[in-house]
Amino acid sequence: MHKASRSFFLSLGSGALMLATAATFAPASAADLAGSWKGSGTVKFSSGATERARCRATFSPSGDRAYDVSATCATQSGTVSQTAFIRGRGSSYRGTFYNPEFDTTGKIQISVSGQSQVVRLNSNKGSAVIRLSR
Repeated sequence: MHKASRSFFLSLGSGALMLATAATFAPASAADLAGSWKGSGTVKFSSGATERARCRATFSPSGDRAYDVSATCATQSGTVSQTAFIRGRGSSYRGTFYNPEFDTTGKIQISVSGQSQVVRLNSNKGSAVIRLSR
């Protein structure tokens, strides 16, 4: 895989873990996201190529309606770890993610529905949608 694609995966794959969007049955509180989540989804590179990703993420409360997120994702191109900071209320959270290995940042959106979430990541290197559950 091309270096640019690998770099994007490493940036988005882990970030994807940190993002989630979906319909919610009931409002989520800060304590609802805390802990470990895992799941899978798709990473789309700026070249148009796509790869399946498997991810694990840990959400740690870091203030009123805010979380620090650490995630690791794997695709056929490799494995990468990232961090994110999100803030929100109810079932909707937004923030930024950072991949220090490739010095890449992007936006993250998370929607929570019960014990699952859909994470959406966007950067100048591509995008990802990852579904996580407990």
